[in-house]
Amino acid sequence: MTNKETVNLIDESGILAISTRLQRLSEQFRKDGLLLYKAFGIEFEPKWFPVIYTLQFKSPLSILELAAEIGYAHPSTISLLKELEQQKLISSLRDKTDERKRLIILTGKAWELIEQMKPVWEVMVKVLSEITGNENNLLKALNESEEQLRKMGFLERAMVLVGQLKADKVKTGAEPLEMEVQLVETEGGLKTSGAILKSVLRETGGDQLFTISAAVQSAHFLATVHDLPAGTCSYHKTKTGNKIEGLAILEQYRGMGVGKALIRAITAAQAGGFYVYSPLALVTWFEKTGFLKKGKQLEESGGLYYKMVFDA
Repeated sequence: MTNKETVNLIDESGILAISTRLQRLSEQFRKDGLLLYKAFGIEFEPKWFPVIYTLQFKSPLSILELAAEIGYAHPSTISLLKELEQQKLISSLRDKTDERKRLIILTGKAWELIEQMKPVWEVMVKVLSEITGNENNLLKALNESEEQLRKMGFLERAMVLVGQLKADKVKTGAEPLEMEVQLVETEGGLKTSGAILKSVLRETGGDQLFTISAAVQSAHFLATVHDLPAGTCSYHKTKTGNKIEGLAILEQYRGMGVGKALIRAITAAQAGGFYVYSPLALVTWFEKTGFLKKGKQLEESGGLYYKMVFDA
């Protein structure tokens, strides 16, 4: 067999296989870590480490607090806690202010185990530093990559890119525009609308037109272009009418009529008048959708607005 035939295709695929390679690296560390603990006469699963390590410094913690601290999903955290409870390494207390909430603490057995593991951790730190302490430091790269994901997740970035490619085809006439606006009625739809709004808020700095009142029950609408999320808008009832807010169109879909389609869908879905606080830059745009200025120019948080009304 030639060297060419023995080439690892996953390694050769580059960035495309980064998840696979990180998983492979993680499994190697976990397997060797388990053997190292056993070499010291300690029965300890490396997957338990984040919970045990965190609780020795922050305790007690609720399940949600612990999940946030270790960066795991809620179901994954519960699964780990069940294992640790069976091993008698954790126990729980009732929260004095909320009897439904469990507060997780380490047991005496866990504290004894931590003292046994400290020499192992010292060895691990030295060995892992040796493995990762090269020119392209792995730990530094992980920190930087996680920071990028906190700014915008992998899926969100991918959908933005796919949307841009689709929008480019529409703008050049290579593909006809397929747009749909629907009332959001599922949790998944709400998350999608929230992701769009979050993305636009980063651009606008929290302008009140793009924010949603947290204390009220709003109806949310989601626009899609070629089945991809493109924009969102919401309204809620007030004493003076239906207030439109949370208008957010992803950059690659602007200028394609997405905003107007959302406004038409909202004003057609609910009887009665609508109003919106429009920044000066969008007054003309709202006038083209049928809104009229009402009253004098307003100022709030350094921004200039007009109240604009629409009679459905």
